[in-house]
Amino acid sequence: MDERQRFDVYRHQLQDLGFPLTPQHRMLDLGCGGGQLVAAGREQGYDVWGCDFEQPDYMKRLQVRAAGYVRLIPDPYAIPFEDGAFDVVVSDQVFEHVMDYAHTLAELQRVMKPGAVFIHMFPSRYRLIEPHVFVPFGTMVRAPSWLRLWAALGIRNSFQKGQPAAEVATFNRTYLTTRTHYLSRRDLLRQFERYFSDVRFVEKTFLKYARRGRPLYLLSGVLWFLPALYSALHGRVVFGRRPASADRTQQTLRPVEHQERFRNAAHV
Repeated sequence: MDERQRFDVYRHQLQDLGFPLTPQHRMLDLGCGGGQLVAAGREQGYDVWGCDFEQPDYMKRLQVRAAGYVRLIPDPYAIPFEDGAFDVVVSDQVFEHVMDYAHTLAELQRVMKPGAVFIHMFPSRYRLIEPHVFVPFGTMVRAPSWLRLWAALGIRNSFQKGQPAAEVATFNRTYLTTRTHYLSRRDLLRQFERYFSDVRFVEKTFLKYARRGRPLYLLSGVLWFLPALYSALHGRVVFGRRPASADRTQQTLRPVEHQERFRNAAHV
């Protein structure tokens, strides 16, 4: 789907989940890449911002479409926005790369207003084919012999075409062990519930509006287990909110640490 359609998928999900998105709401795309979703949302009149790490040249060129509304993340756990800046936070294919949930979720909590909501979409731990290096069961199995086997059989992603098998296997091992982190459903709930309330998996709502997922949604009226199967074997969609009340005890970063991280980020 194009970026306008992807933005609409988020907007429709939020509507169904009880948070109608309006132009008065401020929205953050965490891990926004070149800012395509930011640009698509702003073209429709919504107040959308993005942040990501420094990107290769081709991603920087894309950022021209969202100039001024995409900020660089100076380190893995400093989101470059002020406290309580956003009503909505979304991400797509980001949380499988989060190596430290505690700091990341604390930062997200910090930049969300009380009562703000999030939707995060990312691959499942039990996906049959790891979506970045295409190794079967690579979300869980990272043994060198397993990775060498699939490299020898010719499994490559688009950046590895023509590379020797030994080189591919070594890269995949490093990438999977240092840049991907696939948690079980139980562990995901445990992590998110430390910082947020009303945390739940909402794959059925996502399937209702995703072009490719719509047939599964329609079939789920009879085959009720299809959204759960999609969740387990393909992708997770997690919804939650920052509690409006301060009564709920949550893990947070210290205020001084908040301010220092934002102060450093603002100069990037």
